[in-house]
This record gives sequence, C-alpha cells and structure tokens, in this order.
Amino acid sequence: MSHGKRTQQVRKASLIANSLFASMLLMNCNQASFGGKELSGNEQNAKDSGKKKDKTDLTDARTNGIDDQAYGTPESPAIDQSGWAGNQIKSLVDALFKNGSLPAIGDDPNQGSNNNSSNNPGVGGSSDGSTVQGGDIFSDSSGVLWLPCRADGPDAGTFNSEFFAKKGSKVRLAGEFCPQTKITGDVTVLFVIDHSGSMEGSGGEGPNDKTGNGTCGRLKSAELIVKKYQEMGGTNVQAGVVGFSTKAKVQIPVGSIDTVASNLKPEVFCGSDSGIALTNYNAAFTTAETQIATIPGQKIVYFISDGSPTAGGLNPAQAGLQAAENLRKIPGVSLNALFVGYTSGKANNPKGYLETITGNPKLVRVTANAQELVEAAAALATPPITITAADTTATLKNANGTVKVNIDRIEARKDAPNRYYWTTEPFELVGQLSKAELNKLTVTTKASTGDTLTSVADIQFNQN
Repeated sequence: MSHGKRTQQVRKASLIANSLFASMLLMNCNQASFGGKELSGNEQNAKDSGKKKDKTDLTDARTNGIDDQAYGTPESPAIDQSGWAGNQIKSLVDALFKNGSLPAIGDDPNQGSNNNSSNNPGVGGSSDGSTVQGGDIFSDSSGVLWLPCRADGPDAGTFNSEFFAKKGSKVRLAGEFCPQTKITGDVTVLFVIDHSGSMEGSGGEGPNDKTGNGTCGRLKSAELIVKKYQEMGGTNVQAGVVGFSTKAKVQIPVGSIDTVASNLKPEVFCGSDSGIALTNYNAAFTTAETQIATIPGQKIVYFISDGSPTAGGLNPAQAGLQAAENLRKIPGVSLNALFVGYTSGKANNPKGYLETITGNPKLVRVTANAQELVEAAAALATPPITITAADTTATLKNANGTVKVNIDRIEARKDAPNRYYWTTEPFELVGQLSKAELNKLTVTTKASTGDTLTSVADIQFNQN
C-alpha cells in the first residue's frame, strides 16, 4: 500500500472517529442550532433518521457513478458555517431547498416549513429547467459543499477544503447570498398606526394587538424598525408618527428619528382610542400625505392595521384606496402595509386589498398575532433586494481549463429578508492519483443594488 493511500485512510478513520464522538455528545446535550436555538427532540430524531438512510441512499446511487465512500473535510458543524454537508446539517439544508425556509423548532425538517413563511413571499425564481426538489442535491452527487453567507458579508467569500473520492465522482455546491441594503442621503420614516377598538378588543372584535406588560406588537415593531434605521450609516434619517381610528392625528411630527426613539412608548403605539373607534384608511393616508409631501429624499411609510376600512366616506374601501394612491404619487414614497389579526381560513383575506393599497405585493405582510407582526416588521425593515438566475453564473477552473457550471436553482428564502439560497448542477472534479489537484469553483451574482457577490470554493481533490 502506498504511503499516500495509507495517509488518506488514516485521515478518513480519524474523521469518522471524530464524527462518532460528536454524535455521542449531541445525544447527551442540547446542541445550539441555527440562530442559537436549542435542538428539540424532533430535530434530533430527524438527524438520527438521516444518519440511518445516508448509506442506503448512496449505495442505491452506485449505478449512477456515485462514490459511496467519498468524503470531504472540513464538515460544516452548523447551518451558518461553510463546509461539506454532513449529518449534522443535512436535514436542515434539505428542508431549506424543499420549503424555502428552515424548520421551526419542533418541526420535522423534512416535512414542514416555518409556520410564518407564507407571510413573507419570496422573489426571484428558479432557472429554466430546474430539477432540484427536496433532497435531490444529496442523492445525485458524492458530496455537497455548503457555502452560506458570512455573518459580516453578503457572500461566503473563499472557502478551502479537501475532497476524497474515486475518479469521475461528482459534487454540488450549494449556499446563500445575502445582499445588503444600501440607503444613502435623506430618508424619512413615517409610522401610520391603527388605534381602532378591535386592537384592544372592543365592540365584540379582537383583541388583535392587546397591550400587555407595557408593550404591544405595534410598539415592538416600531422599536425594531427605528433601531434598524438608526444603525444605517451615510444617511440623514427623519421620522414621525400618525395615529388613526375614526379620525387621524399627528402624534409625532416628522423630525429627528431620535425624537421618535425617545417616544417609543405604549401611549404612542399601543391601545385604542376612546369612544367608537372605527378604521379610517382615508384619514390615515391623507394625514400621512400632509406630513411628507414636501420633504426631499426617500420616504418609507409603515402602515399597521387590524381591519378593513369602516369609515371615511360613503365607500370607505374606495376612499382609502384613493388616498393611498395620492400618497404613493409623492416622489420617493414606498408604502409598506402590515396587517395583524387574520388567521388562515377566515373569510375576507385582506391581502389582495392591501396589495392594491401599496401598489407592490412584496410590501404586504398579513399576520395572525403580535408575535408574527414583529417578525413581519423585521422583513420590511429594509427595502427588498432582487437576485435572479439570469444574473448568476458559475465557472470551474482546474488543470483541464475553465468550464461553465449551470446554476440549478436560486430563490429567495421565505423566512428571512434579502437572503437567497442556490445550488449548482452536479459537476466532476479533475484530479490524479497520489496528488491533490486544485478545483476552483466560482459562483457570482449581481444584486439589484448593483453590487457583485462572489462565493469561491477552492477544492483540493484527492483522487483514490
């Protein structure tokens, strides 16, 4: 046996031993997963189930030329870290490509998606002829190298790894792009907040966003959005608040965003107006218009309500729509609509009407409760960025030259704003016996911001 072959076997044995040791640790303690959440019993069972079927899947695939003894190093220890996909993250990556979102704690990674994902529809789309569905990326290749975007960057940067397999073995690259919003110059943020009776539960309706412990979903949403804009560099941010029910009033005139930040209080954002507090979109948007009509720069409006118009003219819905159109005619205006209090299966889904109100379906979120409202606000705290398959390319460079590798799929994640997941088609690595050969795979895309994002995999292929 050659020294090179013996070294590879020793390395493989060591990797397997380390994997078994890690598995024993996982069985005896809660392992932090993506986002710092603890693994539930269901997630651990799903991982264990994945370990049992991996061997079978690869063995069945031998007829397709897949090396069931192939392995890559280092393995990714978590969904937010780059590396070859092993049992610890395979089910999570599989769920992402199957559902467009990571599973919620307690969900089966291979069966369900985040319950709130329908409130954050993705943009972008698959390239023509895409055949990647579910776990196919793990069943038609000897290995998958996972390249998520860095915590401090929009892509994965350059990742170095090794791969050991027979000649002719194919691999995939899969990963994420996380383009970052760039807002510069003058920006005005205006909150338009519903204080109708149903928010707190009057008149036999609601409560849809009841005040508790000195806060509510409307306040928490505003806190999140204000913080996001305060952190933006290179901007001059102003902000204001309009409240409405049967009538509308300016609660905080447009001025420094720090003024709104110092007034993030329940008496401004929570509660219901006294008396008969109906819902008047017409008054809300007309008052908002007077606040921002002559202000230069970008103007971003966050409209939060829990009901359809019930006041504001003979036809409240039409009057509200007309007032919204007038508001959107102001140069630089972007109107976001967040609805709280609608659960799946109810009649009169407000989504279609709100999409007409905003003029852009991507700026509408319909939620069931205060918690979902805050999650939706996070998705709208920055303007959406688009990435398309047409603007995404991949090339493989090795000793044989440079060739194009097709992108099988690139789509927006449903559970996180401005994050896109992608995968290449399976491609063959070029190598030779007893010597590692560099195979450089470069995936490049251009975001609607004009930024170019690039993830690079430097794979040292060790041919067996």
